[in-house]
Amino acid sequence: MSNEPQYPESSDSETYEGTCHCGTVQYSVILSPPLLKQKVVSCNCSICIRHGYLFVYPSREQLTLKSGADAMNAYTFGQKRSLHRFCTKCGCSVYTDPRMTEYGGESLDLLAVNVRMFQNIELNDLNIVEFDGKKEMPFIGDDAPHRRESSGKCMREA
Repeated sequence: MSNEPQYPESSDSETYEGTCHCGTVQYSVILSPPLLKQKVVSCNCSICIRHGYLFVYPSREQLTLKSGADAMNAYTFGQKRSLHRFCTKCGCSVYTDPRMTEYGGESLDLLAVNVRMFQNIELNDLNIVEFDGKKEMPFIGDDAPHRRESSGKCMREA
């Protein structure tokens, strides 16, 4: 995560603005490819269901916090593999930071950013894929089932 965008936008990337409900946490994120060309993950694990997460996975450097870093806190549970970052004022879940290396896993240069915090998007336009997080973990990284071409089924096609 950076304070300044690290990647210039290419023709196959787009910058999105995001904010928590109260507006304290504000950020921008560069997605390549743009959001409408990405698989957006809807997981059924206990925390994703409760928070209503819809995730995309940019690299850490593609997320720029503009304000509210001091108003964020983190929640972790179970095996403590991820930090679920949220605004302490309104409670909105902004992103999840995988910490797999602390548990012998691979080093991941990505964040799981909650698309529901993005400004001016239509959820019905997204390619939302379901992931069975109750049975299969972890669901992040390039080899994750939902990132492979054959996995996942668009919810609108189900």
